[in-house]
Amino acid sequence: MLRNSVRHARTCFSTLLGILLMLIATSCDRRQLWDEWDELVPVSADVDWSKSRWAEFDEGEAPTGMSVYAYDQTGKQDPAVVVTNDIDRVHIKLYDGDWNMFVFNQSLMEYASLKFSGMDAYSSAQIETIPQASRWFAASRAEWVTRSTSPWAAQTRATRAQATRDGTRADEYSLTTKQPIWFANDCYEGVIIDENSVVRDFTPHTRFSDGTFYTKSAIIKMGVKVHFTEFRSLYTVRAVISGVAKSYNISKMHALTEMTAHELSGWESEEETDSTGYVETKFQTFGLVDGYSYQPEELYLHLDVMLVDGQTIMTYDLPVGNLVTTTDEDDIDLIIEIKDPLELPHVVATGGGNGFDITVSDWEDEINIDIDL
Repeated sequence: MLRNSVRHARTCFSTLLGILLMLIATSCDRRQLWDEWDELVPVSADVDWSKSRWAEFDEGEAPTGMSVYAYDQTGKQDPAVVVTNDIDRVHIKLYDGDWNMFVFNQSLMEYASLKFSGMDAYSSAQIETIPQASRWFAASRAEWVTRSTSPWAAQTRATRAQATRDGTRADEYSLTTKQPIWFANDCYEGVIIDENSVVRDFTPHTRFSDGTFYTKSAIIKMGVKVHFTEFRSLYTVRAVISGVAKSYNISKMHALTEMTAHELSGWESEEETDSTGYVETKFQTFGLVDGYSYQPEELYLHLDVMLVDGQTIMTYDLPVGNLVTTTDEDDIDLIIEIKDPLELPHVVATGGGNGFDITVSDWEDEINIDIDL
């Protein structure tokens, strides 16, 4: 009888202990361990476009979309990519780890004047300009490119020689490329996704630092201004600038060492006195190459001037790398100004021509010459 009472007491005690432990467990807010998460965690980020200069590049009221790329620092996980029309905020889902991220306006498919490469890795992601052949420049400057000691000419010769050896002589090795359209981005390195960084509301998520990208324009505007004597003899001009940056590293946010040349258009003129005046224009570029040292031969202005007699063409290849300066103008970042006037001969207008006409685009029927370097 006593043994049955003891057994019954033990059973009751065990039951009460189980109930008590259950009550304790249900009364506490159990925090789930990070190791138990097997799902992607949303990472929230805001994007500030106020310093990206989009309005200066005629991009409408605001960007119409953006892309966000996240790269696992160990390289073991595939990059995570989100393309969205929401330009103010993004949610991108990541597994635990350390991540590097960047954001830029629009998507890859929306850039007709840029080529993206190396997008599978954070450090190698870059953009570059694409070919745009200038028939007059390729025809008239073949000899100059062959013999010039400018860094751009030397690089062009090496590129073409390699292309010939590879059997890939194609338009991608044109002398000139399209001016890049507006592109803005920002980067953040070391986004840590772990248990301590997860904010638990109804859904686990995280924010890094202040959670904001501050985008800046990768494109700058460069002005070119050339002064002349006998200005009334000038009819029209055409020009190419060689030696500017061809490519831009997205994660490093600066131009690389590869060079290109851009054809310049949209020239405007101003007569200063009876005998002097100037022409000027501006263009879009990735800017000066990495390691630029402001030596004259680092940039060249290749300029052709047709005079009002309709026959005389003055040809110039001017080293201007040392003439690059900043400017106070709101819409130009850098300027190349040739202040020492180029001397034009005095000629008499023919056919009723009476001065500068910027509408002339094609001076004669020219043949696109395949340059052997």
